[in-house]
Amino acid sequence: MFNFRPLFFLASGVFLHASVLHAEDGGGGWKSSRFWFSRPAEWKETRPQKGTGDTSWAKDATPIGNGRIGALIYGGLGKDHLELTEISMWSGGFCSSEAKDKGPDSLKFGSYQPFGTLEITYPAADGMKDYRRELDVGRALASVSYSTGDVRYRREYFASIPHQVISMTVEGDKPRSVDAVFRLTTLHPQDRITSTAGGGRGMILIQGKLKNGLAYEGRIAILPKGGTVKASDGAVVVEKADSCRVLVSLATDYVLDAARNWKGESPRKRNDAVLARALKVPSGKMKRDHLLAYGKFYNRVSLDLGETEDATAGLPIDERLKKYKKAVNEGTESPDPDLEELIFNFGRYVIISSSQPGNLPANLQGLWNYSLIPPWDSDYHNNINIQMCYWGVEPANLPECYEPLVRYIREMAPAARRITRETAEFKAASGTPAPGWTSRTAQNIFGGQGFKWNKPASAWYALHLWEHYLFTLDRDYLKTTAYPMMKEICQFWESQLKVMNEGGSNFRTEDKKVTPEVVSRDLKDIRAGMLAAPMGWSPEHGPKEDGCAHDQQIVWELFHDTVQAAEVLDVDRAWRKELAAKRDLLVGPRVGEEGMLLEWMIDRKPGSGSWDPHHRHTSHLFAVYPGSQISPAKTPEWAEAARKSLLARGTTGDSRRSWTWAWRTNLWARFLDGRKAYEMIQGMIRYSMMDSLFTTHPPMQVDGTMGIVAGFAEMLLQSHTGRLHLLPALPGAWKDGSVRGLKARGNISVDMAWKGGRVTQFSLSSPAAQSVKVFFNGEEKTYALTPGVAVKEK
Repeated sequence: MFNFRPLFFLASGVFLHASVLHAEDGGGGWKSSRFWFSRPAEWKETRPQKGTGDTSWAKDATPIGNGRIGALIYGGLGKDHLELTEISMWSGGFCSSEAKDKGPDSLKFGSYQPFGTLEITYPAADGMKDYRRELDVGRALASVSYSTGDVRYRREYFASIPHQVISMTVEGDKPRSVDAVFRLTTLHPQDRITSTAGGGRGMILIQGKLKNGLAYEGRIAILPKGGTVKASDGAVVVEKADSCRVLVSLATDYVLDAARNWKGESPRKRNDAVLARALKVPSGKMKRDHLLAYGKFYNRVSLDLGETEDATAGLPIDERLKKYKKAVNEGTESPDPDLEELIFNFGRYVIISSSQPGNLPANLQGLWNYSLIPPWDSDYHNNINIQMCYWGVEPANLPECYEPLVRYIREMAPAARRITRETAEFKAASGTPAPGWTSRTAQNIFGGQGFKWNKPASAWYALHLWEHYLFTLDRDYLKTTAYPMMKEICQFWESQLKVMNEGGSNFRTEDKKVTPEVVSRDLKDIRAGMLAAPMGWSPEHGPKEDGCAHDQQIVWELFHDTVQAAEVLDVDRAWRKELAAKRDLLVGPRVGEEGMLLEWMIDRKPGSGSWDPHHRHTSHLFAVYPGSQISPAKTPEWAEAARKSLLARGTTGDSRRSWTWAWRTNLWARFLDGRKAYEMIQGMIRYSMMDSLFTTHPPMQVDGTMGIVAGFAEMLLQSHTGRLHLLPALPGAWKDGSVRGLKARGNISVDMAWKGGRVTQFSLSSPAAQSVKVFFNGEEKTYALTPGVAVKEK
């Protein structure tokens, strides 16, 4: 086991020799960090506004973001569009009901809202040629270039983290060649849009307030070099400029602080401060600052899985994806390894772009939106989706990007506590309110909840609180933030667990097919005193009943992790002993007659009509991943039953969902099956990936895009069993390769290279003094890590 009482001080990461690893662009140079289109993205003037499964808005647009504000770039010729968003632009408020009140005018649950569209009109591009729209995920730069007449035009876009603006530059390679009309449009009829010009610059201002009282303001600063600029009917017109720089600042008065009732400083004040600084920064310096800030995140990890031919890697992304899919259909194992690296790198790009400290976490659509009523309101679903968005954050060495999730959990707790206390289902027989809290499945940004109760939601959140500690070994965080919340969530479950009778005679279910005879048959092994989570639901199918595997496994993980946390802090000795005893009384994983891990205490047969055997969720396999109760090394019988259960789920129909592929990649990796894990990655590309590299459920959701990052990492490095396992699920397609900068539990940075499927060298470093076991090439060795000193093995 890791020593969780470390000595803390900083140590720089240690890299393998440059001849082994690519040091830039995510591991494969331009082939795995840049992709491009030979055409503009499809723009629709008429937008779906009823939460439909339409994915056209995201299928080929280019996303940029800095964790708070973002844009989807369409790159049109005569007319370009930037769909602008700000992460706190939400309707709705505090609520709790199964029905969700949606839309821009909602005062209840609400929906994530688009901020507005920056529309830029250019002169007709007669004779246009050599069009290229590109996203460089290695530098977080988007661009559009093309030629018309004798002028070569280029537009460059980025979302600055340090300066908190979106920057756009338009330039031609001939003097006085830039003519453009800038206009801001909105879907909110109450918005007031004005434009001004003077002193050689223009400004577009949008101001508004939603019915829930959320105030917002956006400013577009237009800064031409040369030429003329004037305001006209809410627009800004630039003529005969050599180039034009545009800065976008967006703000609301929302603050992620329950104690302040979500109200912060005015958006006007925020924009004043942002633009006062940004307008003083020359464009070259702003770009350098951006590259430096982004690179501090992105360049921590580098992955090399092989080399793709230049001709293939140089194709437009839609053609490159078609070629990949065709090769997969024909049985080629790895037709484009750099594309696979690119998908890993794009997932990291989306994490960095949509989750930055001090902001809300990524929602169902990350940071981007097109509709007043997006699918599922682009909310925070806590029965897999928000959690999956953060699975890859720690292994990809992005701990700062985890902060929004931790902060969100903490700030939503007071409202969740209130709702939980008021819910009759959770009260004791005496009417005493339940301690602690949990949540319904859907959450907004005001403490509001909707859809069905997801009783173990808070317990699943607790796993993330604990995992952040395991990867960082931040003892102060554990003491002041994670452990108090974990303990409170345990207290909720201590109050809720049902004490079972001998043979499960007090078992409850809403499934009318479960007769007393079925209970007697299937629960004869249940002993008096065992504990079950009452009347749960296995997301998102089957009956409501006692002891669903999903609930049991999550509560086991909660109790187990909290006991460990208390031991690390050396607190609550008597209580943690009681908690460990309750953990051991929980009804554990169960194996059915067909040798599969059961999703419910009752052994339901596939096709019985009570459940969907090919359902997209694999809720009963939580204990395999992201949990740790089941593993081939420690619980081989359960692991084999879980593996059979996953095989039975299949990969057709409802199982072909974007995030489903990501979860199953991680599951197969935990089963140490690289071939099957790799099939899941190929399945995601083949069936669920759009040309933008976003994945679609349908509709578009970012959880699969972000979750697959964890899948890649889990195939290369595992640390959940108390030792480091190098290349635990390496597919044959990746027989030669290298990776730099992955993070293991214990705050250990790992670099390694391999050939023929065997590790040839690796390097471990950590700011914490500890002893660590490492399993590689079929053997286990123990290493003593010293802060500031890398341990190398060749």
